[in-house]
Amino acid sequence: MFPEFRARLFAHNRTGNALTAKSAGVMCLLALTAMCSASFTKTALAQDYTGAVYAGTDDGQKNGLVAYGRRADGTLAYIGAYLSGGAGGRLNTGGRIDPLISAHSVLNVDNRFVLQVNAGSNTVSSFRVNKDFSLTLISVVPSGGFGPDTIAERDGVVYVANVDSDGVYTGPQDQVGDIDAFELNRETGHLQEIPGSKRQLVGRPSDLAVAPNGRSLVVSIYNAGSTAISDSAANAELESFAIVGRGFLTPISAITSTPRNNDQNRNLPSAIGIAIRESGGHAVVVVTESREFFANGQPAPVSQFQTGSVSTFDLNNFGSLRPISLDVPTSSQITTGPTNTSTSSCWISFDKDGRTFWVVSASSSIISSFRFNDDGSVEEIDSRAATGVPVNPDAANPAAGATGFVDVAETENSDFLYELESGTGTVDVYRISSPDSPLTLLQQMSTGLPQTGGVMGIAYINPADLREGQ
Repeated sequence: MFPEFRARLFAHNRTGNALTAKSAGVMCLLALTAMCSASFTKTALAQDYTGAVYAGTDDGQKNGLVAYGRRADGTLAYIGAYLSGGAGGRLNTGGRIDPLISAHSVLNVDNRFVLQVNAGSNTVSSFRVNKDFSLTLISVVPSGGFGPDTIAERDGVVYVANVDSDGVYTGPQDQVGDIDAFELNRETGHLQEIPGSKRQLVGRPSDLAVAPNGRSLVVSIYNAGSTAISDSAANAELESFAIVGRGFLTPISAITSTPRNNDQNRNLPSAIGIAIRESGGHAVVVVTESREFFANGQPAPVSQFQTGSVSTFDLNNFGSLRPISLDVPTSSQITTGPTNTSTSSCWISFDKDGRTFWVVSASSSIISSFRFNDDGSVEEIDSRAATGVPVNPDAANPAAGATGFVDVAETENSDFLYELESGTGTVDVYRISSPDSPLTLLQQMSTGLPQTGGVMGIAYINPADLREGQ
């Protein structure tokens, strides 16, 4: 997120990464982690929670999830902390706000399993959700690349995107990633790589989503238009692929809302979060745009981040994309700087009605509400439904003291919204009255999360689908 913090995250090469080997060492690590997790985890109390929230620590030494039980009033109670068997990482070249620059780094699968990327050790972990909402670590597998940052799943096939294929880069501006597919055993929760499924991308992925019909997959490319990568990515804010077999992808199309060197001098999209909705018999891709690259393709400093936006694209049955509603800003006026406007619009969460959704902006720490229309267009309802402390570009340490709103999850009935503060290591609990009203803050829960910041990933579990005896 903060291009001025330049650092090489991975100094090693592929042969120097012990966790990329499919060896007995991984299995030993898994067994040891399970024992450690049991040793350091607080046992969940036997009480009737109405759901659970899992927040990712993204800890650079011992990554994992912190579990909270949801009470009937939406507030949370600490259950325990569970190690993932891997290490977290800061793929934004060092900042503690939005360390992965991605969405869905933690994923709920069927309300029975939770998946988590381990960006620092290049692995992916699967957990089983137990009846008391505690977690059991099931497997840890190599992600197939460097810096796994987002996950999607459909019918037992898990897609994992890595920000880079060879680990040689200076920052988000020159990362070029890939997608690898895995089979998820829906009885046990074990993950297994699908051989030959790797698909190269044109740039750095930030989110994945599978179409409702299961026939195509869409990827957001954060650095589309960057001059540090191939010109083939200049118009690839989104890449779409046809799913031609279990885990196998064929490229179909690429599209952007804002071309490089545009006449409006609008920052490039810097796309992150994706949601795909059905409307009027067709699928619509809704994407958040953080606007963190200049129009000329150079990464912008924090002070020059522009007002974020949302764009929508029609996705046909063959996976082709066409524009519907482009560059709808998250504030009424497009300007620059997180203290002046809503910048770094990154995450999206739809209400159960499918007609309203929330957009979370990281560097400005703002949540906005939007309306989704029948024709696939969108319009803003409230630009400041909730606010926190923004990043201060004029400070010696811009992120110091910033709230850093990141990932978001909703309850199944859209009564409550859970939002993760990466700057403080806190889960904010909001009551949703209506999209036309500001969110009501009910609780701030930080028990079990690192208070040094950099946390990433959140998922909500609905207990209705938990199997008896699970």
